[in-house]
Amino acid sequence: MNPPTVLIVDDEVHMVRLLALSLKPLNLNLRAAMSGREALQVIRNEPIDLALFDVHMQDIDGLTAVQEIRSHGARRAMPVILLTGAGESHIEALGRTLGVQAFFRKPFSPAELAACVRGLLGPR
Repeated sequence: MNPPTVLIVDDEVHMVRLLALSLKPLNLNLRAAMSGREALQVIRNEPIDLALFDVHMQDIDGLTAVQEIRSHGARRAMPVILLTGAGESHIEALGRTLGVQAFFRKPFSPAELAACVRGLLGPR
């Protein structure tokens, strides 16, 4: 059985690397997108089991990308985790209306993030 595929979406290279390093112990197939627009293209064309979005990005922000995913397509029910900056509690409320399963504030605990991803992907 192939490992689950997780898409990491952030426009900062160091965050993509940090997130990938945090998830490495789970032996996942990791994909990265450096923009919301790129993420939507990957999600349309590849089987993604979970997506991890930064909220603030240059082109399409994380919330808008999640809204697009939820509005149509086969990935409508795909688990999504949002990463936000400190003091952005309103983001969590908006994300919940879009069906976001988990939220992490930067800086985040790599162990807690990995545990959350493992829980959302379920037994395999």
